[in-house]
Amino acid sequence: MAILPLLIMTSLNNICDFTFITTENEIVEDLLNVIFKLKKSKCYGGGQTSIPAFTATLSKDLTPQINEIIIFDSVKTNVGGHYSSSTGIFTSPRNGLYMISATMRSTATKHLHCELMVNEVMKVKIFGTNYSTGTINVVLLLKTGDKVSIKKDHRSGEGILGREWSMFSGYFIA
Repeated sequence: MAILPLLIMTSLNNICDFTFITTENEIVEDLLNVIFKLKKSKCYGGGQTSIPAFTATLSKDLTPQINEIIIFDSVKTNVGGHYSSSTGIFTSPRNGLYMISATMRSTATKHLHCELMVNEVMKVKIFGTNYSTGTINVVLLLKTGDKVSIKKDHRSGEGILGREWSMFSGYFIA
């Protein structure tokens, strides 16, 4: 059995040193483990808190005002703390691609029109009617400090079914 070269990753600027010796049968698995460990390590700038992610739901039914930001008050996940359950706004902590999703369920015999906003600029619309859901999944290129929210549009008297049926979610891709 041949011994493959020694893989040594070092840096002079406070980056952790990793040393792995692998055999021919283990090389792919070991390289994947190195990449995973580097991404998670604090010395690389990784770890759970550097991967922003959130999911929040609406706990109660709501009839929002025109142009009101919907506050998803029941936070399920908030890695990094970048979603605010008091304002309903996700603030991007760093530049990159993000997957943002929302599902809005309308109340009985009502239409529901909402919009996904980035820095008060409408990006996509969401629609539901008579207990149906409107769902969006959008990949956005965000900059540090960008504010993402779900807002009621200009129509009045429309209701959102809460009770965990409506949700807002997002996570950092790359």
